[in-house]
Amino acid sequence: MRSTVAIASALVLGCSSELPAPLPQGHPDDATPRRGGVLQTATFGDIRSLDPANLGDGLAPQLVQLIYAGLVDYDRDGNIVPDLAERYEIDPSGTRYRFFLRHGVRFHDGEELTAEDVRRSFRRSLARKTPNAAKSFYFTIQGAEDYANGKADDIAGLKVEDTYIVSFLLKEPDATFLPVLSLQAVRPVCRSAGEAFSADFFPCGTGPFKLQSWRPGERVTLSRHDGYFRPGLPYLDGVEFTIGVSMLAQRLKFESGALDLFRDILQPDLLRYRKDPRWTPYGAYDPASQMAGEGMNVEMAPFDNVELRRAVSAAIDREQYRLVKPTMLHALTQPVPQGVRGHNPNLVCQKYDEAAALEHMRRAGYAYDPVTKTGGYPRAIPYYAYPAGVTEYTSQVLAQQLARIGIRLDLRLVSYAAWLAITHRRGQAAFSYQGWKSDYSDPSNFTETLFHSSAINDEDTNNPSFYANPKLDAMLDAAHKEMDGPKRAGMYDTIQQFICDEAPWAFTYSVSFYNVWQPYVRGYKPHPMWQNEVRETWLDRPGTGRGAQASGRMGHGKEALLAPARSLPRDP
Repeated sequence: MRSTVAIASALVLGCSSELPAPLPQGHPDDATPRRGGVLQTATFGDIRSLDPANLGDGLAPQLVQLIYAGLVDYDRDGNIVPDLAERYEIDPSGTRYRFFLRHGVRFHDGEELTAEDVRRSFRRSLARKTPNAAKSFYFTIQGAEDYANGKADDIAGLKVEDTYIVSFLLKEPDATFLPVLSLQAVRPVCRSAGEAFSADFFPCGTGPFKLQSWRPGERVTLSRHDGYFRPGLPYLDGVEFTIGVSMLAQRLKFESGALDLFRDILQPDLLRYRKDPRWTPYGAYDPASQMAGEGMNVEMAPFDNVELRRAVSAAIDREQYRLVKPTMLHALTQPVPQGVRGHNPNLVCQKYDEAAALEHMRRAGYAYDPVTKTGGYPRAIPYYAYPAGVTEYTSQVLAQQLARIGIRLDLRLVSYAAWLAITHRRGQAAFSYQGWKSDYSDPSNFTETLFHSSAINDEDTNNPSFYANPKLDAMLDAAHKEMDGPKRAGMYDTIQQFICDEAPWAFTYSVSFYNVWQPYVRGYKPHPMWQNEVRETWLDRPGTGRGAQASGRMGHGKEALLAPARSLPRDP
């Protein structure tokens, strides 16, 4: 009987438009950080690997960020700064990087970090049998590609100069080298990881928290690394991530204080939090680092015709897309989303213009009369998406908008796995939903990764439009090597305009996710790169003194079943 009453009460609460008041701080007039407490958060998804060399799902990076540290990282303003390295030097040629490690950095098992550990972890991450999807980012290091392909026994350009000095020799200047060094894939791991990747590795790094326990499908618990190299940090005793919690259940737990930080928010709830003046000081958006678009395979009819691609681009009213989920979506007219370095708000590459779209249809040889509804493309075009998040709805908006210029779609909603297999295989899909989430904050991660001819593969391609253009390749290669910041920014403006005009994609929207936290969660704000970055966060619950924060529980044994995974953007 009690369970029935509890369920009924939850349903009433879940449907209520009235939000409860935020839970108060214990010391609102004292901004001095307090040590102690376990921060509680949750997710509706699951985590498949906590090995930085084998990151695959979109949820693991928030945990990996807390377990491992890198040579460099992003600060709260989105700038790349030294982390395990106390400083670095770049040769004037742009082809030699030297990193000077902090002395006394300790792994979670107590061993001191040395330059040899950096080298060993790099070798482990880039080894041929390691399932690391980010290997190619490091191929500008001399010998890295040969090592990754099993053609060399070592990475020729990775040198240990001293116990605390490691250097990288590049084949050519690479403006993205520091951003890709900030990625989690090559962060140093404990010597217990060995030289070769193994699914049995118990996660162990130099980050502010260490793995205490992991029950797959249930919970991950982290505890403070007392040997962390930044004095006084972290303030929290630990962080507990509960897995597989529905979005409604998360909200109810959050409002009761059982969760301290809340991000998987239903749209009606998000609207209420944003409009309630009691809650607005305790909510903020992540930067928009994920984008979406309509991908057109240029190797398949009818999108081998550039004028027809331009017609699609001009026919899309991106404001209508945004209104599908206005709390999270932002209209986007260029490849680089608003939260990524290289986005230019003054650059309007693609825009809605139905008259221009009809003219492009005429030039393509498929003139359409919207009054008599005659002409247009003669066959329905199969369009692939998956029935999850907003794509199920934006595909219907797309079909309606293209019908106005004489293009009919055959909407095919398939499973995510089927969508991935079909749309990323050569010759299978002419038209499909596509998206990309930044690996690192740089325009090359969107323009080069998605549209350079080197990204084309017959299977599992990163370039699902199969667009190849030597002129674009040359521009991308030059921008990749350009070390002058302002000059490079101008080059990427030109590149984005070129891609928009060629229209292998019609860019549609970017995505940002909203965070809400209780007032007693102090020192927290969304990080420009990493989700749930809480190394400088502390808990200030009422009735607790310094060092006596009571929140959550710790201790579930050392269950850690690791499995291969794949990096995926999150669909809103």
